[in-house]
Amino acid sequence: MSRTRITMDLRKAIILINLLLLITPVSASYAGDKPLQTVLYDKHQGALEFSLGDSRYSGELEHNNSYQVNFDIELPAGSSVRVAKAYVYWVWSKKGLEGIYPKFNASLVHSGTVLPLQGGQMYTDTKGFVSRYDFFSGANAFDLSEEISESGTYSISLVNSAEDGSTFCVQGIGLLLVYEGSELPVIEYWVNEGCDMLYAEYGIDPEMATTTAYFEGDINSENIATARLITVSPSGGYSSGTGARNRLYFNEKTGSIPVIGDIIQILFGGGKSWKNIYQTNETVQVALDERQVGTYLEPVENFVSIQDNGDYLLATNAILVLEYKEPENKEPENPGEGS
Repeated sequence: MSRTRITMDLRKAIILINLLLLITPVSASYAGDKPLQTVLYDKHQGALEFSLGDSRYSGELEHNNSYQVNFDIELPAGSSVRVAKAYVYWVWSKKGLEGIYPKFNASLVHSGTVLPLQGGQMYTDTKGFVSRYDFFSGANAFDLSEEISESGTYSISLVNSAEDGSTFCVQGIGLLLVYEGSELPVIEYWVNEGCDMLYAEYGIDPEMATTTAYFEGDINSENIATARLITVSPSGGYSSGTGARNRLYFNEKTGSIPVIGDIIQILFGGGKSWKNIYQTNETVQVALDERQVGTYLEPVENFVSIQDNGDYLLATNAILVLEYKEPENKEPENPGEGS
């Protein structure tokens, strides 16, 4: 065989290897393979809150069955709504034994007015292997920023519009509200959303059943009054069992040795982890966790990880909210004479 032929074959092999490296595997699985992405970042005078209203588990919704969640909204004095987003958390979407995407009509109801919700973003995940029960789960996000402008009771309702016999269940609905107002403190926030199904079973270990969301950018921790981490996990904590069924990590690597990690935290600061923070039951099947994380902030590239250890859960929302201190040299609103 000539040297030229060998060189050409080698080049073809290299090209083939590079092409294979570009092929990514199917991302649906029980592993943390669909990390939540930052869809909103901003900094201004305002406030942020997240609520599940009176969410409860719907059971199986057949064609024309309806579901509704109510929210009591009270705008801070002198503020307006800058951002409003609704999240519909659904599971067990199927037609017979086949997993499919749900079909439903969603509406916003307020003061007797019914407003159909159009478009939206659908995030989905499945167990990712051939099974009789590989049904779809997910979250649909709707932008309501132009629709919610005053205090009052708002309801988000939906109806199964599929005429082919397919069904699904709703675990609950979340509502994110961001206010802005000149009398409110300066806040900075990252809103991450998506759907990552996590389950440390069937060959998936806890390290694999971990999803991580990043809050990119630099911060000055010395000027921060509070830092809140908000995470949402449908199904989180519903499974029974002993030990750490689920864990939340903030700025801490999940593979660290627990004892050494605790010593490093005490001596040098750094990240933190908590176990079994998500708790749900037959009625309330969406876990909402909010905690202060100011002690564990880093000056750059903060992140949160959610880990399953045989619990089975979905990771759908991760929000970091920083509230800044008042400037020390801020002038009073009505300075007296001679000041």
